[in-house]
Amino acid sequence: MLITTCTHCHARFRVTPMQLNARQGQVRCGRCGTVFSGFEALERHPDDEAARIAAAATSPAAGVIETLEEIGEPEPLVVPTDAPTQPDEPEPPPPPPAPVHRTRPDLMLPPPPRPDPPARAWWFACALLALVLGAQATYAYRSLLAQRYPVLRPWMESLCQRARCTVPWSREESLLKLEDSELLEVPGKPSEIALGARVRNLATVAQDYPHVELTLTDVSGQTAVRRVLRPADYLGRAVNTGEVLAAGAEVAIQLRLETPRMKATGYELLLFYP
Repeated sequence: MLITTCTHCHARFRVTPMQLNARQGQVRCGRCGTVFSGFEALERHPDDEAARIAAAATSPAAGVIETLEEIGEPEPLVVPTDAPTQPDEPEPPPPPPAPVHRTRPDLMLPPPPRPDPPARAWWFACALLALVLGAQATYAYRSLLAQRYPVLRPWMESLCQRARCTVPWSREESLLKLEDSELLEVPGKPSEIALGARVRNLATVAQDYPHVELTLTDVSGQTAVRRVLRPADYLGRAVNTGEVLAAGAEVAIQLRLETPRMKATGYELLLFYP
């Protein structure tokens, strides 16, 4: 049997382990109402002594009877609701709220000004500049444009006629080929030679008539005479405006040249554009 004593009025009460463990030993005295720890004055008595205490309850000794009368049922042991208890492990404090940055209305910056739209004069200047650049590029590549797009040639030639320029045709020397060339003495005229050859245009577009360079060598193989033949020389007439050597076409060269001061033993022909 377990008996505890009030620390204030010294009243004694019978208790059970369940009552002591309910509030970590904190109990309230049924006489004076003091809250105290039942473990501080806890006494353990054997069960045979409980009968002696019960018999002593009938004894005429008032002090003992009064003290023992306090040992009764555990109803007087009232666990206070407001009694201080041993605090549990402290809970971690809640995280502080995130700081809110507020901007004062009088410190707010004004919105940046919107840029003004470009003036019409600026757009006009840009369009004029683009037109000038386009005209310069057209003039610089007029020959190439006319070759790739033949339908543009009449229009471009009309403009060039006013601007005092020309729209040249293709001039690819590597796409010209000499065929069946020969140099012979004219019978009965030892001071004259006859030159014959054919020039073929291997390009896929028309080309201007080329110039022909004729080089005559003597017996020692040294250059004796060099002459440049223009298209009008080997065609026998002036070349008309727009007259060209068509793609895949050929032109025959037939010339007689006088060589009174030397006797040519060899020759060399070269096609070129000046």
